[in-house]
Amino acid sequence: MRWVVATLALFALACGANEPEGGDPPADTTGSAEEPATPEEPEEAPEEPAEEPDPEPPPEPEAEPVDIEAGTRLGPVRIGMSLEEVRALGLEEAVVNPRTTAFGPYHVSFRDDAVRRVEAPIGALERIQFGDRVIEAGTHIAEIRDAFGDCVWTEGGGDRYRCAGGTLFVRTTHSMDPQRYTVGVSAR
Repeated sequence: MRWVVATLALFALACGANEPEGGDPPADTTGSAEEPATPEEPEEAPEEPAEEPDPEPPPEPEAEPVDIEAGTRLGPVRIGMSLEEVRALGLEEAVVNPRTTAFGPYHVSFRDDAVRRVEAPIGALERIQFGDRVIEAGTHIAEIRDAFGDCVWTEGGGDRYRCAGGTLFVRTTHSMDPQRYTVGVSAR
């Protein structure tokens, strides 16, 4: 039976029964000159970049002013254009009354298949340019009249001014809201 106990002891040694708990390897007793191993420092997690606020969206660019020339044009619509030429501008078309058709913000009157008059609410145009002067929607009618120059008040309710020999006009609507003033040009 001694040989059984001795065999079991050898077997236990071979399987690691004498190793200290925790699984650490036995110390090196060979006298090597190596420095004792230092425990590794835990790696620092990379810093999360600070959340930057979303950048402000760039401001909306101002609308290009719509050119207005007495007796000649309001924006892309010119006096004398045919119906087909106005349609070729690609603006949404709608009949306003038997003599007037809307093309986008422009109300166009034809006579003998040619544009005779074109007008639009200044609020829909946002900005108009007369000569070198840019006039913003919301500008008082007196300032617009003075910018046009050579204007005469006419009957018809509200403020109505005909300028440049009757080929340029500005008028208020029943609301007197400067966004709703109407500007336009007509043939001589």
